[in-house]
Amino acid sequence: MMTTGIDEVQARFDRVASGWDSNPARVALAKGVAEAIRKVVPITLDMAVLDFGAGTGLLTLGLLPYVSSVTAVDASGEMLKVLADKLKALKIGNVRTLHSDIGRQPLPAAEYSLVVSSMVLHHIENVQEILKQLRQCLRPGGRIALADLDSEDGSFHPDPTGVFHHGFDRGQICQWLEAAGFTEVTSHDAYRMTRLQPDGSIREYPVFLVTGSVH
Repeated sequence: MMTTGIDEVQARFDRVASGWDSNPARVALAKGVAEAIRKVVPITLDMAVLDFGAGTGLLTLGLLPYVSSVTAVDASGEMLKVLADKLKALKIGNVRTLHSDIGRQPLPAAEYSLVVSSMVLHHIENVQEILKQLRQCLRPGGRIALADLDSEDGSFHPDPTGVFHHGFDRGQICQWLEAAGFTEVTSHDAYRMTRLQPDGSIREYPVFLVTGSVH
């Protein structure tokens, strides 16, 4: 996952990288978000995509068959190593991994036609600033599609390390996108995750998708 340059959080994701894909719920979430993006955003085979906070590339690989290329950027080098091993095993040549925390290292300007992310924003302290930087990555006519949790009570993360937001109000995220210069901003239902609670009950956590355009 992408963080805002906080080294201990990056270290945490480095530690869990090798077993990240072994959780079926994470795999299902990435598939659901990829499907939601394809449903809402006009995806074309000539698109250059930036997957922000790509981790082990679950969303990257879910979108790859429908686009030209993906740059998978993440602050966790170990997460990207897992992705690099998958790319080598699958003989995939149109995915580039980029080890970078954009809070420290700005990304190339006007290089991508689509920016996506899944479950990354709540790990970012200053979301508004990052949205402005992501806008600069997009070409004229480009689009953004970001998935994250609806506002929740903090129970989604038993370990709160590196969690700056307990989900988001969709209207607030849309306002932040508009303030960052995006137009045609909309929000959509993307997925519903289920989690076993300490009392044995099952709880649903809705995941939204917000989209916007650059002109």
